[in-house]
Amino acid sequence: MATSMDDTNKKIVILGATGNTGLQLVEQALAHNYKVIAPVRSPEKLTHLAHKNLEVIKCDLLNPLELAKHLEGCVAVLSALGQPGLQISPMTFYEDSIKSIVTAMRNANVKRLICITSFYTKYQPEKYPFKFRLIIRPMIGRHLDSMYIMEQYLENECQDIDYTIVRPPRLLDQHIIEKEVKVNENEYFFPNQPTANQIPRANVARFMLDILKHEKYIRQAVAIDMSNS
Repeated sequence: MATSMDDTNKKIVILGATGNTGLQLVEQALAHNYKVIAPVRSPEKLTHLAHKNLEVIKCDLLNPLELAKHLEGCVAVLSALGQPGLQISPMTFYEDSIKSIVTAMRNANVKRLICITSFYTKYQPEKYPFKFRLIIRPMIGRHLDSMYIMEQYLENECQDIDYTIVRPPRLLDQHIIEKEVKVNENEYFFPNQPTANQIPRANVARFMLDILKHEKYIRQAVAIDMSNS
């Protein structure tokens, strides 16, 4: 049975805070009275978010010793890290970053991690829609491959970490929609279920903060989507 964590004045670290989903996480976390640490490469991108409970720090996220210093005393790490743009050659961003994050968490004795990947990270063409095989996979396949390696690392080598992997579909830049967020535990998408195949980043951020508060889906990966009704 899931318990509930009092979020008042709890300190959390948000990675990827300058991205569109990360910004939603920061704004919503502050609204829920979290103290937010945001280690970023470019602090100037967050000057518009000045807040007494927000600390923005310039940090190399691929340096676990540097990152660990900013994780001390935090109850959780929420990662919205991503790599924009198309990628033709193989990439290692997601597996490299997660190894640095986990090493830093271990050094700082932080156990809770909630991170975002995507629908369809495991390549199973026989199970996936034709549109994915024809259009989506050629466009973002390198990202998905690196995300899958990241997921495998967490599942196989991080049993000391209370991780949750959140797999959303296409992300929308719009306000929260008051619709049901559907959850498919330990799946890569929603086979044979009517879903929207898209979700606002704001809803993803709210979902992540909700599962942090209620301590849900520990050491699980969950596909999420909006109801199509």
